[in-house]
Amino acid sequence: MTNDGFWLLILRKGQAFVPTMARTEAGFYVAIEPGAVVNARDQLGLERALIRTIRRGNPLVPTPSRANPSKNPLLKHAKVKSTSSFDKFAKSWKFSKRNGAYFIIPYKKKERGEVEDHERGEAIPAEEPVDAVVRRLVRRALESDGGDVF
Repeated sequence: MTNDGFWLLILRKGQAFVPTMARTEAGFYVAIEPGAVVNARDQLGLERALIRTIRRGNPLVPTPSRANPSKNPLLKHAKVKSTSSFDKFAKSWKFSKRNGAYFIIPYKKKERGEVEDHERGEAIPAEEPVDAVVRRLVRRALESDGGDVF
């Protein structure tokens, strides 16, 4: 269904954020519009938002410059002014496809920012239907949350 790609699921204060992740010409990813914001308790709605975003793919965009950095579109949806305010209550999950497999990898907090938690990540063969992999991602994210986003 999908080529190689990279997507995010972010849970924050009862909401689930699913931004479109664009690949820059330099090769890194940035969040752009459109994105989806759904009630984190709406598991089916969250799964549908992820599937729509995955089908949209990772559009190619110009690399932002230091003089004109890309703006995080999630801030306006969360009604906060800074990325640090957003991140304070956010839990993030990476969903990617590469080298014939899907990868579900949670992020863990560090003193400054987050890093991928490969110990809790998993690889799933690409032959698995993407809908089933997305269901697994959503279930894991909601179960591991421990109620922190609600």
